[in-house]
Amino acid sequence: MDAETVATPPAGPQVSRARVSRGLVLIVGVIFIPMALNLIFNSWGPLTRETAMRMAFATVAGQTIAILSVIVTLAMTALTRCWRQLPTFIVIALLVFGAASATMGTAADTLSSRLTIVDQVSRLNP
Repeated sequence: MDAETVATPPAGPQVSRARVSRGLVLIVGVIFIPMALNLIFNSWGPLTRETAMRMAFATVAGQTIAILSVIVTLAMTALTRCWRQLPTFIVIALLVFGAASATMGTAADTLSSRLTIVDQVSRLNP
């Protein structure tokens, strides 16, 4: 046998390349993480300035994660060269981006109204 025909195993530990599916990234990033953030940072007590800010920031953070997860799935689709599925993921990305932007705008309006309520209650209670 020649030295050239003998295959030597690579040195070091073998690394298994586990693949994460695009559907899993979408479901976790668009649904579960934003929902979990809203549940965790919800005001379970009285409404104060701090709780109103915390809820608004949790909403914005969740929607930012949703947008980033859609961008990741688009990149995964393009890098794996699934050209037939790319238009579908572009439409999904546009829908999620539009919904996330609207949700962030609603969070800003809700924060403004909650801060107004807190101010009104603080004026009533000297």
